[in-house]
Amino acid sequence: MTGIFNFLMIAGAIQGFIFNVVTFMSRRKIEKPVLFLNLFVLFLSLNNVQSWFLEKYFFISESEWIHYTLPWYVLIVPMFYAFLVNYLKIEDKVKSYIRLSILLFCIQLFVRLLVIFMASNSVWSIPTLVLYNNLEDSVTLLYSLFLFVKSAHIVFGNNHDISPIIDFDDLNWLKGFFYLGIGVFLLWLLAIIFNTTELVQKPYSYYPLRLASSILIYWVGYQAFFRYMVLKDRIVLRKEVRKKSSGVGPDFAETNKGALTFAEIEHYILNEQEYLDPYLSLERLSGKVGKSVSTVSKIMNTYTDSNFTDYINRYRVEEAKKQLSNPKFFNYTIASIGLECGFNSKSTFYVAFKKFTGLTPTEYRSKIGS
Repeated sequence: MTGIFNFLMIAGAIQGFIFNVVTFMSRRKIEKPVLFLNLFVLFLSLNNVQSWFLEKYFFISESEWIHYTLPWYVLIVPMFYAFLVNYLKIEDKVKSYIRLSILLFCIQLFVRLLVIFMASNSVWSIPTLVLYNNLEDSVTLLYSLFLFVKSAHIVFGNNHDISPIIDFDDLNWLKGFFYLGIGVFLLWLLAIIFNTTELVQKPYSYYPLRLASSILIYWVGYQAFFRYMVLKDRIVLRKEVRKKSSGVGPDFAETNKGALTFAEIEHYILNEQEYLDPYLSLERLSGKVGKSVSTVSKIMNTYTDSNFTDYINRYRVEEAKKQLSNPKFFNYTIASIGLECGFNSKSTFYVAFKKFTGLTPTEYRSKIGS
């Protein structure tokens, strides 16, 4: 069992280092969200590697392991908090606590150097060292929990103006992280209780926590980086996609009342680019055009050769084709283009695009580029 835990721990750490190298090498410019995300993954990985080395007895004395380790874990949650406020573009409204976190790290590092001196001169006994270890662990836990709660308050509450980002990201992936994070903090608290009461000896008391942190490296690192790339692409794409085109709309020289009503609805959809709204529904459209749902439904069924969903998706696909064939957006992710063209998920985009073009978005882009 010990071997399995150690393997998972070092595998997660190596994956984290690979993530750092790949993300830095793939970026011409390192934006703040990418920087803090990489630091979050780096410190998490360093903490796990350090623990793995301890398991392999790379240090002199297992009972005095605190003397020879660096307190990387102090910086893990602060780096995630810094990533969050920069990702949401509220860094000018929310304190990042970076300086305070670095100060706490330096204080703990200095105290650990002092501990080395005290222990090497037999001034402090092993029980005193254990007491200090538990005290330091508790202080770091409380500080990390403080930032975790502040982060959750930002994501789940309405106390900060993050509406510009909400237009591009529903933050559900972040909310999922917080549920996972609660479990990690409970495991951390449990480890401290085990160490204090000696119900479970180190390093076994930390095994569940280390395993959970390895999962965090896999999940948060790649999720956050992918979401940030999509967010950045969508912000640029929206400026291009939502440029109003002149002369869009049908000819109103219709005499038939039903046809005229349909023409008015279609003109509204095209002129206001309602098809770019991922939440557009028959009910929502009816409210906007001031007609009953039954009237709009009947009109759409009569004057289109498809149902409402297909009618709207056809315009979305046409918009997506423009962006996919635009050389300016060849380096943008297909997912970000689909989301900016009104689809609410990558899978929905692929299904609709294949239905109307006979090709997947990837195949279409390759065909255009060849």
